Amino acid sequence: MTTSHSIPAHDDAAPSRALPRAAALLLAPLAAAALALTPSPALAHDALTDSSPEDGQTLDSVPEEVVLTFSNAPMEGGSGSAVVVTGPDEETTYEEGELTFDGTDVSVELSTLDQAGEYTIGFRVVSSDGHPIQDTLTFSVTEEAVAAAAPESAPEETGAQAAEEPADGPAGEADEEAPADGAAGEESDGDGVSTAALAVLAVVAVGGVAAVVLVAVRMRNRPGAGADQK
Repeated sequence: MTTSHSIPAHDDAAPSRALPRAAALLLAPLAAAALALTPSPALAHDALTDSSPEDGQTLDSVPEEVVLTFSNAPMEGGSGSAVVVTGPDEETTYEEGELTFDGTDVSVELSTLDQAGEYTIGFRVVSSDGHPIQDTLTFSVTEEAVAAAAPESAPEETGAQAAEEPADGPAGEADEEAPADGAAGEESDGDGVSTAALAVLAVVAVGGVAAVVLVAVRMRNRPGAGADQK
């Protein structure tokens, strides 16, 4: 009786499959390092993430400032950063003072918005990696908001009228008193003339009496006057 032995078949595919796996394990760290060193366009620059007012928003009250929020804190200062807010007439600008940098926020104060309609926010800042970021946003303000923010002028006019009335009162009184002062002056002048005339008359009278006495004395002292009396 013959016994047969089976010889196991040799698997040549096992080493061929092991080599790619080993190569992949060796190349994986190198590929990860290469990807980490390659700059990604999405992460290259900071981006605007929020704003107040929001882009396209319609406001029922006038804002006092514009605040822009970025994904990273922009570089502060320098002439490369600016925020300009232009009115509906596309000519008048409303930003006031210097930009304020507070972390990822950049803000600027506004003067009172006096036009209803669409405003444009144009901004340019330098991102944390040194590259400039610039864009434009818009927001609108209603007529009611502009009217509510307008300064009230009626109290000032009333105050001006009240200030003018006392000034007119004394002036009118002074005008009325002026004729009285003139009349008093005329009376005074009349009294002065009468006193002078009386003084002249008194002097003339005294002079006349003195002349009569002098004539009498002379006639009495004449030589023939004594003989006549004897």
